[in-house]
Amino acid sequence: MNARATKKLVAGGALGAMLIGTVALASAASADPVDGTDVDVSVEIESNVEPGNLALTVAASSTTLTEADESSVEGTREFNGALPEVTVTDTRTEVPEGAYWYVLGSASAFTGDAGEIGADNLGWAPTLVDGGDTGLVSEGEPVEPSLENGPGLVDQELLVSTFDSAEVNPEGSWTAGANLTLRTGEDVAPGAYNSTITLSLFED
Repeated sequence: MNARATKKLVAGGALGAMLIGTVALASAASADPVDGTDVDVSVEIESNVEPGNLALTVAASSTTLTEADESSVEGTREFNGALPEVTVTDTRTEVPEGAYWYVLGSASAFTGDAGEIGADNLGWAPTLVDGGDTGLVSEGEPVEPSLENGPGLVDQELLVSTFDSAEVNPEGSWTAGANLTLRTGEDVAPGAYNSTITLSLFED
């Protein structure tokens, strides 16, 4: 056998070994598995674009009324305080055309061991702390206690509002407060009383 024939035979033997190995691998891959299981893969991808919202926050959860040195209405006792500042924020990028927002407040009766004082005895005078520069945000009208011939905070009364949500939106936030006045008869039973003012933000 000459050298050329030897080289051909060796090459052919090597190729045959490669083919045999390939067939063996293919055969192993197509075999039925003895056992197996599935692995579930999940991922939660949060939006990286903040949608924004219209929201209300209050600077504190409580306030205290103290008696005035002299009542401004004869025959009554007067107790004054301040509503914690109320802030409306609007971080929305899109605001419905023609929409307007407003904050309403109402009070529950004052209750205590000594009895009850109706919510009609509590009044407020809203104040605009920061209304922005548009002039489109304004405070509500004063609501007098019943002993001053007013309705008191029995029903929902206006604290602050705008008539154009979209126009004021770029300013982002606005703050209002209110001076509170509780007026009772001189014969009111002494004791500790508690009431709750509920503040609600609406948009129409």
